[in-house]
Amino acid sequence: MSKNANFVSKSRPTILVVDDLPENIHGLLEALKGDYGILVATDGQKALDLVFGPTPPDLLLLDVMMPGMDGYEVCQRIKENPATEAIPILFVSVVDAAIEKIRGFSLGAGDYITKPFDIDEVRARVKTHLELSRLRRALEGRLHRLNEYTRATDAANIVSRTDAAGVITFVNDAFVDTYGYSRDEVIGKTHKLIADPDTPCSLFREMWQTIAGGDVWRGIYCNRRKNGDTVYINNTIVPVVGADGRPSEYMSCSVDVTCLIHQEELIREQATDKLTGLPNRVKLMQDLEAATRPLLGMINIDQFKAINDFYGLANGDKVLLEIGRRLDRMGGGWVEAYRIGGDLFAMLAVGDDCTLEQFASLIARIMRHLEEEPVDCDEDRIFIQVTAGICQGTDNCYTHAALALARARAEQRDYLIYDEEMEVKSHYRDNIRWSQKIRSALASGRIVPYYQPIVDNATGRIVEYEALMRMIDEDGTVIPPTFLGVAKRSRQYTALTKTMVNKVIEALPHCSGLMALNLTVEDIIDADTAAFLYDRLSPPEVGPRIVLEITETEGIENYGEIAEFIEKLKARGCRFAIDDFGSGYSNFAHLLRLKIDYLKIDGSIIMNIIDSRDSQAIAHVIVDAARRLGMKTIAEFVGSPRIQAKVKELGIDYSQGYYIGQPSPVAAASYTESDA
Repeated sequence: MSKNANFVSKSRPTILVVDDLPENIHGLLEALKGDYGILVATDGQKALDLVFGPTPPDLLLLDVMMPGMDGYEVCQRIKENPATEAIPILFVSVVDAAIEKIRGFSLGAGDYITKPFDIDEVRARVKTHLELSRLRRALEGRLHRLNEYTRATDAANIVSRTDAAGVITFVNDAFVDTYGYSRDEVIGKTHKLIADPDTPCSLFREMWQTIAGGDVWRGIYCNRRKNGDTVYINNTIVPVVGADGRPSEYMSCSVDVTCLIHQEELIREQATDKLTGLPNRVKLMQDLEAATRPLLGMINIDQFKAINDFYGLANGDKVLLEIGRRLDRMGGGWVEAYRIGGDLFAMLAVGDDCTLEQFASLIARIMRHLEEEPVDCDEDRIFIQVTAGICQGTDNCYTHAALALARARAEQRDYLIYDEEMEVKSHYRDNIRWSQKIRSALASGRIVPYYQPIVDNATGRIVEYEALMRMIDEDGTVIPPTFLGVAKRSRQYTALTKTMVNKVIEALPHCSGLMALNLTVEDIIDADTAAFLYDRLSPPEVGPRIVLEITETEGIENYGEIAEFIEKLKARGCRFAIDDFGSGYSNFAHLLRLKIDYLKIDGSIIMNIIDSRDSQAIAHVIVDAARRLGMKTIAEFVGSPRIQAKVKELGIDYSQGYYIGQPSPVAAASYTESDA
C-alpha cells in the first residue's frame, strides 16, 4: 500500500489519519474504512495541505511524535485558523503522561488515544467526537439564525422587555427614536410613561390578563411620544415563561403604524359623504368593482330643487340626512346604502343570497316607506316622492342602473329594471328623434339666437351680448343646445354654426354694442366653416362688432391652425375670448400663444365665489394674469347681487348671468345694470 493512499467517500464523514509509521496507518485504516472515508498523511505539512484544501476532513487522528513538524504544531495551526478550528482532533500517542495530555488539550485537542490502541475504543471515540461535532455545528447554526432573527426583529420593530411586574429592563434604538426618551429615562419605569391617557383602561386590563396567563397578546392602540404627539402601534407581547411555568419577563415587539392609520382615515373621509355619513360615489364604484354579482338600485328624490327653493337649503339638508338614515336602517345589514351626490342615493347588494326579484321588492318597500313617512323639519312636515332604477350584473352596472332610472323618470314609473333593449332602443330612438328635430328646425328657421347681456362693471352699462343657440320646438318650447352631440353625429353641426352666424349678422343693425358668438375648435379647423366665417365677417361694419368665443374645455391643441385663424379675423376687426376659462386645462400657454382679448371665467368658479376661498383665489389669479397680459376678464353665471359685488371687488371687468339679464330673443338697444 502506498504511503499516500486515500480512501474517501463523499457520502460518509471523512477522517484524516496522520502518522509517519505505515503499520499504525494500516491498523487505523482497517478499523475505520468500513464506516468512514479515509485520508492519509505521513507528515505534518501534508496534513495541513489536506486540512486547508478545498475539502477538509471531518476529524483528525493525529500522531503526536513525528519527524519535522510534530502533532502539537499541526494542531496549533489548525486551531488558529477560523475556517478549521472546529474540526475535532484526536491525538494518537504512546505517551500517556498527564502533562503531555494537558498540553494537547490546551492546544484544542478533543481527546487522546494511547498506543497500542484498542480498535473498538478508536471506533467509539471517533463516533462520539463526530457526533459532538455535528451537534456543535447544528447548535452554532441555530445560534446564528437566532442572532439574525434577533437582529432583524431589532431593526424592524420597536422592542422592549419588562420584568414580571412590568418594569422596563431593556429598550432598543427604535424605541428611543420613536418615543423620544433616552434609555436612562425609560429603564426602571413602566409603560405608563408612554401610555395615551385616552386609551381605554379595559384594553390594558385585557392585555395583562392575557400575558399573565402565559398567552401572546396582539393589538393596535395609541401611545404618546415625549413631545406629546400620538403614535399608533401594532403591538405583540410575548410572555417568557420560566421553569416554574409562570412568566418571568415580557417581550414587546411593536410597529409604528401611524402613517397607515392616517392613510386609512383619509381614505375613509374621501369615501364618505360628509352630510349623511354614508359611503359616497367613490366607495360605491370601488365596491362595484370588487363585487362578483352586484344588485344596484339608484333612488332619486323627485323635484328636490323645489324643496330647497320652498323650504330652504337647511331643511333640504335635513331631508337628505333623514333619507340617508332611513336607507341605512332599511338595508337590514345585507344591503349597503350610499349617497351618490345631490338628491341621488343607491342601495347595493352583493353575493348570491338575494335574487333580482327579492331586491326589486325591497327597493319598492323602501320607496313606499320614504313616500308615506314625511320628514319633520321643525314646524314643517315634508313629503317626498322618489324614482328608482335597478340593475344586476358586473358589466356597467352603475351606468345601466342610471339609465333605468332615467327611463323610469321619463315614463313616470316608480322604478324600472334595466334590460339590454332599454339601452339600445333609448340610444337609437333618442338619436333619430333629435336628428329629425334638428333637421326640421333648420329647414323652418327655428334655430335662433337668444341674447344675454354683458355689463361693464366700471360703468354699469350693457356693452355686449352673447348670442346663445336655442331651438324653438314645434309646440313653442325653447330648447337649450343639449342636442349638439346628436348634431355632430348626424353631420348637422356645421349648419347650426352657419345659421347662428347669419342670424347674428342680421341682428347687428338693430342693436348696439358687441355681439359674441360661440365657436368650437372643430369649427375653426373645418376648412369649409373657416372659409364661411372669413367671408361673412369681412365687411367693415361686421367684423369690429363680433367677439368669437372659443370654448377652453375643448382642449386647444391645433395651435398653428387656430393662431392663423385668429390672426386673419383680427385683421378684419374681430375680437376673441376663451370661454369657460378655469374649467378645463386652464393652460396659460393658450394666452401666450394666441392673441386673446377676453377671458371668460367659468361659472363653476363664479357660483362658489362667495363661500369658497379656493374659488376666490382662482379668480384672483386669473384676473391678475389677464391684467398683466393686457386682457379683459368676464365673470359668467353672476346670479345674485352678492356675487356681483364680489366680482367687482375682485376687479373682474365684465359680468354676465341671470342677475344681469336672462337670455332673450331680442337684444335691447341699451339699458343699465339696474334694469336687471
